[in-house]
Amino acid sequence: MIKGLQEELEAAGSILIEDIALRIREIGFSCRMCGSCCKRSGGDNRVFLTSADKEMLKSCSVCPEDAAIPMLPDGMDMYSSSSVREHLHEFEIDSKGRLNTFGWMLKRKGCGDCFFVGDEADHEAKAGGVGESNRCSIYANRSMLCRTYPFYIDNGELNTSECEGLGDDISHEDSVVLARDLIDRYITEINDTIHLYENFEGIQNSSDSLDIFNNNLANGDLVFVIHDSNGSSVFSLNLYK
Repeated sequence: MIKGLQEELEAAGSILIEDIALRIREIGFSCRMCGSCCKRSGGDNRVFLTSADKEMLKSCSVCPEDAAIPMLPDGMDMYSSSSVREHLHEFEIDSKGRLNTFGWMLKRKGCGDCFFVGDEADHEAKAGGVGESNRCSIYANRSMLCRTYPFYIDNGELNTSECEGLGDDISHEDSVVLARDLIDRYITEINDTIHLYENFEGIQNSSDSLDIFNNNLANGDLVFVIHDSNGSSVFSLNLYK
């Protein structure tokens, strides 16, 4: 697995910015400030965070300490015991009754929208223009995924996700900036994955793992173990419902 990733990383180093930029111009794109990619109503809006993203969030003065949360299944509310149980089959439970997951994602509101995107209440209060309610409060510190959406590179090939802005004109300058960010994201993601495999120590479970988990949950306690490029870390919280 690691060898394959190392080969992919080596190949990524030969991707030319102008080649990706040309392809972006052929496809076309402009952000219409619709906010669909930031809101749960637009579908799966989870934002996976790279190691670089997590460092960026730390330097963001308006970000709460829990701006990054454990990577969760789509639609799961980690503060709801019923939601946790609904998605329990998507986790591996270790011998201490902790849910193991891989990587981090950006915090979301109770409604499922990104924690940092505005809403209609903000829009009405500020009486802003078109798209004002969809503005990102950490735009300068936004993640690599957000910077490059709806594009991504997979196995060296440029791909797109759903977006209303696809097909719109994009300038040469903007396409080059986007291409550079895309390649940087691609290389970072490969490096992070390599380091994750190198640092992963496995998950120890036991016959009573589920019983321990259920006991913790009954007391309102939920603990995650997050495996990432730096090894593993623990994230604990108290459920409110």
